[in-house]
Amino acid sequence: MAGSCPGLRPAGEAEVLDTEDIRAVEVNTVWLGVPLTLLMENAGRAVADAVECRLGGVRGRRVVVFAGRGGNGGDAIVAARHLAARGARVEVYLVYHERLFEHSDARMNLEALLRSGYARVRRIRSPSELEPVEADAVIDGLLGIGVRGKLLEPIASAARAFSRSKGLRVSVDVPTGVNPDTGEAAEGAAQADVTVTFHAAKPGLLREPGRMYAGEVLVAEIGAPPQAEVEAGPGDVAVRVPPRPRDAHKGVGGRVLVVGGSSLYFGAPALAALAAYRAGADLAFLAAPRRVAESAAAWNPSIIPRPLDGDYLKSDHAEAVLEEASRAHAVAIGPGLGLSSETVEAVGRLLEELRGKPVVIDADGLKALAKIGGALWPEAILTPHRGEARLLLGGEEAEPREAARRIAREYQATVIVKGPVDYICDPSGRCRVNKTGVPAMSTGGTGDVLTGVTAGFLARRASLGLPLKTIHLAAAAAFTVGRAGERAYEKRGEGMTAIDVLDEVAAVVQWARGLELHCRPPSLV
Repeated sequence: MAGSCPGLRPAGEAEVLDTEDIRAVEVNTVWLGVPLTLLMENAGRAVADAVECRLGGVRGRRVVVFAGRGGNGGDAIVAARHLAARGARVEVYLVYHERLFEHSDARMNLEALLRSGYARVRRIRSPSELEPVEADAVIDGLLGIGVRGKLLEPIASAARAFSRSKGLRVSVDVPTGVNPDTGEAAEGAAQADVTVTFHAAKPGLLREPGRMYAGEVLVAEIGAPPQAEVEAGPGDVAVRVPPRPRDAHKGVGGRVLVVGGSSLYFGAPALAALAAYRAGADLAFLAAPRRVAESAAAWNPSIIPRPLDGDYLKSDHAEAVLEEASRAHAVAIGPGLGLSSETVEAVGRLLEELRGKPVVIDADGLKALAKIGGALWPEAILTPHRGEARLLLGGEEAEPREAARRIAREYQATVIVKGPVDYICDPSGRCRVNKTGVPAMSTGGTGDVLTGVTAGFLARRASLGLPLKTIHLAAAAAFTVGRAGERAYEKRGEGMTAIDVLDEVAAVVQWARGLELHCRPPSLV
């Protein structure tokens, strides 16, 4: 279909976001102060705009809307109101009784439509009532991006009626029955001429067979600010960090190995190991000099010690550490290691053998890396503060964002350059920022907490076989620790310690999950 529509743009491969990305962006949008009600209003208006544009006007035209009971149905009901206000003859087929509407904003918009009397609303009592219609336009608002798989009644009959109707067929966000991420289509999936999708194209709309069902794909901005995609927020935590499955067993939340400690530094590796637990990992092991490992386990019995002979990490320890790493989903290297020549050599050996494994490198691990040099791999995350960033750049000063970009490119890894604002970049040049945190987090040990949380988040995704998306997990970790620091400061003020931050990590993750459940984005169902 040719011709541009104001406010809508053709979908392009360069701006694709999958369901997880969209969910994170929309929760972050709410965190930034844009209510879900407004997102639904903008989504529905965009659908109405597309119908009007493609028909060349709607006054006097007949439009039939098939509406489900979730947010996708709410978007379609808003579109019905706008089209009726513009002079269209609108009929809304409710495939569920309004008492069954699960989405509060969809229910509110339906009530507004009923009170206004703008459109004729028909309540479908049996799937047998769902027949193809003849209209100028037909709208599919049955299921959104959060529902996939086999179509059940009454949705199956409604999707079939939509596909067989005469007129311009328009799907809201994604055709009912099409998997937005893979493009797979359930039997009887809705066949659209135009799909109006929100914020960005979904990959399944651009792949076969999804492309065939979607027809022309138009992208509408519905009010999510750019910061929702760039700034770390609670959506990154709630959506990127997977919950444990219902049939969870020990280890399914991920196993983390921390490699650190020396005769000089006892606390740093213990903080990192315990932070991995607070991030939700099931098991945290600590490979460290014997006195360090045993004292950490005595401090908190949850930490599983893997003692190494001597006062610091040596090349002789590499085999034992690598054997332990083979059973871990993520490895953190660096807290309290020290910088003896043997330790630097051992770090080099470990990095060579761990290539491709999710690894977090911090503190003395970064200083060793600066001496060793060489490219890493996409599953690695570096967490330098500004001084360590300067070392990684060979002593050169750089503004934090530019430092993050350069380190990510030169070391081929994701990097968090820590500071009042954290800059997170990956080797492709993409960057995110995190603005949570307080100046009191300059206290010793908070970096070790970030290391452990980052490793914990990596392990949780790796244990379930999910794509790591390291830039987003790094953003989630930075946000979590920064927010934990803010909570600790509210309670302890300038006297807060890294342990106070550690104690708030689990509460932040729980809070983010609660926020995501409370504000399910309108396009999810």
